[in-house]
Amino acid sequence: MKITKESTRVLRRHRLAPEQLEDRMVLSAGQGSTFAIMPDSITTPGKAQSTSFTISPSLFTAGTHGKITLGVDVTAVTPPSSASSNLPSVANAVKPLVVSITGPNGQRIAVEHSHYDAQIARANHLGNTPTSAALFTVRVPKTGQAPQSYSVQVKGLQHSTGRYLLGFYLPGDAAGTGTVTKTDVTTIKTLQGVMSTSANYNFDADANRNGVINRQDLRIAQMNLGASTMVSPVLSVNLDPASDPAMNRTTPYSSVHFAGKTTPGATVTFADQANHNATTTTTADSTGAYSIMVPLVQGSNTFTVTTHDGFGQSISGPISPVVYSPPPPTGTPNTNAATPTSTTTGA
Repeated sequence: MKITKESTRVLRRHRLAPEQLEDRMVLSAGQGSTFAIMPDSITTPGKAQSTSFTISPSLFTAGTHGKITLGVDVTAVTPPSSASSNLPSVANAVKPLVVSITGPNGQRIAVEHSHYDAQIARANHLGNTPTSAALFTVRVPKTGQAPQSYSVQVKGLQHSTGRYLLGFYLPGDAAGTGTVTKTDVTTIKTLQGVMSTSANYNFDADANRNGVINRQDLRIAQMNLGASTMVSPVLSVNLDPASDPAMNRTTPYSSVHFAGKTTPGATVTFADQANHNATTTTTADSTGAYSIMVPLVQGSNTFTVTTHDGFGQSISGPISPVVYSPPPPTGTPNTNAATPTSTTTGA
């Protein structure tokens, strides 16, 4: 997951990244239809790991017949590509596969599986990492009804273990707007027969991620027409210029203002890594915007920012330090000022 200056879905493809929270790469990370990324791990060979998620009427809108079709990519966490990553720099041999999805009462939800071919993996910078996708259809609760809890079970093939990422996406959302529209359906129609080896292959138009855009993808998009989600896989964290007069993250103020965007209704927490101040928390509004005043101590302040949303996704990581340098008391000589020089001339 990358902190971005803006968190609109249109910008997901560009992956603007002035700061890094977590390395949350998944096959469809950065693609417009990915709306949530969840890490997990398999520690016991042959045993499935379960990850929970929630469908609520405040974050999802149903498509045809009051239902929504969602997809989930699963891929092993690859070793970090730079020292800035906070993931362990070890090889990962896990070969994750979604084996089932269960509903609120433990009932199994029908799942459609597909495996990515090597061409798709290479195109998305995953090398030969084993990767697959699963599609499932659930009913979206109506406004006023309680959210519904689900879980996805992942097992490591050949008794493999290790860390993996789940990337939830909206099948049929070819443009990455967060909603499946008639324009998306038209796009998928025009790409019928295009394969992953083609230059005009559109990963998000391949609704079932099987490497070819065909009638099956068109059917999924048509069934999902009108479906949408407001869950966001990114969290923006911006220091207010009014709190940073010199634009260098050094401030004369004992509290500074941060603002940004994330999933609507998500909690956003700023925790001082040195425990000098109490944790500060706020909640994003119905558009996903949040605003928070964060207290500082004199000197450098580094915060871990964490968000939890109603889908079950959590994003966490450090941001660049903010230095609190209070102005000198009134009447105190400025010892940092340059000393004037004088020149004496003789007759």
